[in-house]
Parts: sequence; structure tokens; C-alpha cells
Amino acid sequence: MNGGPWYPYPQAPQLPPVSGLAVGSLITGILCCIPPLGLILGAVALGQIKKKGQRGKGMAVTGIVFSTIGTLLLIVSIATGGISGGWQNFKDGWNSSTSTRNTLDLRKGDCFDVPGGKLEREVVSVRVVPCKGKHDAEVSGSFVLADSGAYPGADAISTQADARCWDVEQAYAMDSWKLPAGAGPYYYTPSPKSWGLGDHTVTCAFASEGGKLEGSVRNDAATLDADQLAFLKAANDVERTLAKAPDEDRVEDDLPGFKKWAGEMTGSLGLDAEDLSAHTWAAGKLASVQAYINGMKAAQDEWVRAAGASDANAFYLHSGAADKAMKQADEIAARGALGLATTPPSTDDGHSGGGSGGSGGGSGTGSGTGGSKSV
Repeated sequence: MNGGPWYPYPQAPQLPPVSGLAVGSLITGILCCIPPLGLILGAVALGQIKKKGQRGKGMAVTGIVFSTIGTLLLIVSIATGGISGGWQNFKDGWNSSTSTRNTLDLRKGDCFDVPGGKLEREVVSVRVVPCKGKHDAEVSGSFVLADSGAYPGADAISTQADARCWDVEQAYAMDSWKLPAGAGPYYYTPSPKSWGLGDHTVTCAFASEGGKLEGSVRNDAATLDADQLAFLKAANDVERTLAKAPDEDRVEDDLPGFKKWAGEMTGSLGLDAEDLSAHTWAAGKLASVQAYINGMKAAQDEWVRAAGASDANAFYLHSGAADKAMKQADEIAARGALGLATTPPSTDDGHSGGGSGGSGGGSGTGSGTGGSKSV
């Protein structure tokens, strides 16, 4: 069979390729991750599309539009400072990730682990970890020691740390009843060597004796409403004044000292009861707090009598009556109505009284601990 020449079927025309830069411009513009980048990609894509006959002009134009809007918003945010909060959150998140940090660089809100898990020793650096997990301690704040001359000695530094860290910790965790069991005061103090290099800072923290903290203990003024804040300021002031009791176990050993302390209790309770009475409470809240206020006033009257006691027996009589006047049940009821913690801390977990510590650690009213910084 004879045949003529064979001709293949003509191929269908092929579509030109889509510009990858156009796709990139569209995605970047929609996500607004880096707005100026979407503008650049879109502009370059339009040039290539025209020159090479590629597809994707619509995507490039859309990407340019979205990127232009995103860029304008970014410029406005920078100009008005609106981006600063996001940038600060980014930095906080970065800093809260696991990293080794010198003890001199610890900052308020840092949660950290000590190498080996032993808190009461000199350390150069600690491991900063996210607060949401388990950790050895959490920084509540810091302060600079008043003495800027020669190294004052571990005992002198500990005395200042005991007094001032107590205030720092109460400001950081205002509702002490909310602290986990075992959490107590802790601090890092300058070592003789670090002092000579200009380190005069005490770093205050919370730590858990014989265990780990889990989650942040922070509950400061920024987390409380006006009623909660007013109540805790008064309750914490009473707690601080109670912690100033003389070191002697028996009133007989220092009656003048105990009478002076009774005078301080009188003043504290009077001012705090006055502040609570004058506070403008939310609807229905005053009735829940009134019994606690009445207890403060009754206790104040007994402390007045204790301050004027002629002997130790009279002091015991009136200080005991003052203690009974402030019923824990009244405080629990007030706390419940205000949305605060209602489980009293145990008396031996380090929540009452000022902690003490220093280079070697120590215990006192509140069984605080301490360590020294080393460089």
C-alpha cells in the first residue's frame, strides 16, 4: 500500500509560565508579614511579566495593593508608637526562652533554674526558663544597697535584704494567700568580689523549699481591681507590722520593745481601717468587708491597752484579745466576696514575717533563704 508523507497533529499552544515573583508578592501582601517586601516583589514581577510574557499580572497587582496598605499601616504604627507594645512582647518572649544569664543581669519577672538545683551558694550564672513550666525561682524585683563604700559584710547586707525584699515581694505577689505551698522569700546578694566590681544590687525572688515552682506567682497591682487592691493594701500593711515584733520569745524579756511594737500596731490598724472605710466599694461589697473592718477597729482598741500595759501579764491579756478580734473567718468571707484567694497559708511555709538569708542562707521569722553573686 502506497502512502504519502505523514504529518503529525499540530500541538496545542502552551500557556506561558506564571511569574513566581507575582505569587510571592500576593502571598506576602495577604499575610502582611513584611509589607515592603511584597511591594518590591510585585514591582519586579510586573517588569518580568511584560518582558517575558509571563502570567500573573493580576496577582502581582493585588500583592502590590495589599503590601501598600500594610506598609502605610506599619509607618503609622511606628510614628505613633503603636508597634512598641508588640516589639516589647517579642523581646519579652525572646528573653523568657531558655538561656544562660549572669545573676547580675536577672530582671523582674525572670524565672530561672540554678545549676545543680542548689540555691544557697555562690553562683555566676543561672538558666532563665519560661515561667509556665517548673523552675527553681522567680525574680520579684531588686534594689540597690544604701552603702556604696567598702563591702559592708554579709550580715549587714542580709539585714537590708530581709527588710526591703519583703516590700518588693509583697508588691509583686500582693495576694500572699495565692502563693503555692512552700513558696517563700529568697534573694541574691553581692559577694565581696562582685561588690569590688561595682555590684551593689540585691535581687529578690520567690523560691520553693525542697521543690520547684510551677507557673508564675505574679499577682501585682496591674492584675487587681480597685476593691481587691484596697483590701490587700490594708491586709498586707497589717501583716508587715505584725512581722516587726521583737525577736525575744517572751514579753518579759523586752516589755518596752513589745509595748513600742503595740503602738505601731495601733497606728497601722487605725490607718488601715480608716482607708477601708473611706474606700468607694462596688455595689454590695462593703457589707462583705465590714466585719473585717470592725475586727480591725476592735483589735486597735486592744493594742492601745497593750501599749500601755504595766506588766507582761497585762500585755499578754490585751495582745491576745487583739488577736481574737481579727477573726480569720471574717477575712476569708471578705476575700471570697472580692474574688481573692480564700485558703490561708500554713503558718510554717514562709509566708508570714520577713525572710532572712545572706551568703550562707538562714532562717528567722519567715524562714527566708539567700545566696551570693559571684563574678
